[in-house]
Amino acid sequence: MSSEFRNFKFSSIYEFVNIVSEAVENGFDFWNFNEDLFVQSALKFNRITLLHIYVSSTLLCYYSRFFRKSGDCVEKEYVDWWIHLMKDYGIRLRRTGYDVDKEDVNAGWAWFQKNETTFMRFFDVISDEVVYILFNDKQFLVQFNRLVRNVLIDEDGTYAEYLELKWPQNARNDDGTIKRCNIPKWVQQAVFHRDKGRCVFCNKDLTGLVNTLNIKNYDHIIPLKDYGTNDPCNIQLTCEECNKKKGGKDIMPQYKYQSWW
Repeated sequence: MSSEFRNFKFSSIYEFVNIVSEAVENGFDFWNFNEDLFVQSALKFNRITLLHIYVSSTLLCYYSRFFRKSGDCVEKEYVDWWIHLMKDYGIRLRRTGYDVDKEDVNAGWAWFQKNETTFMRFFDVISDEVVYILFNDKQFLVQFNRLVRNVLIDEDGTYAEYLELKWPQNARNDDGTIKRCNIPKWVQQAVFHRDKGRCVFCNKDLTGLVNTLNIKNYDHIIPLKDYGTNDPCNIQLTCEECNKKKGGKDIMPQYKYQSWW
């Protein structure tokens, strides 16, 4: 399937981007996520990335906690805000269950619980937009992939059976690391354009327009031997020399961004 133009709304999207960014920065682990989908996306490159899974589950956790703790502060205007926001995305959210005239300190929490399935669907929908923005934040991706690694290893550095994830037979090596697989063309193209055709370590041009001798490599941000995954968000563009120097080490590149003007 080729890439296509998407009609993103970006309605209040940066509120959700900030929640996810802060969660990763504070080391908030995966919570209440689709374990089977996590396994599929970790083993083999999937268009539903591990970041999609993290975005959906983290936002659901965040707002579940908010409504549970602050249900008595939820007013009609805030409920209306959610209703109009979801309408922008073609999702119908009902006010049913929220009685603005009834003095109930748990009204907001009760309303969220009755509409939790709708919230889950909404977070799944906007996860595409959140990933679209955060995929370009390469330092965020390093932090995120270190967080993903926590799902695969214990504190002593050995691999874990986190939440008893159901890994297919022979899907991983004896030490629990994930086996290497070919990087699809669509992943290579996305990473190449995100990194502007330059090595993320030395900024060497890898487009082939200036120097045809420079060889481009698609490198795992967190190496597979260090419990990295075969996920699009765990791939970066490097030159051959920097890739050899990096080896199997987890190194924070000196990411550079070119200004628009």
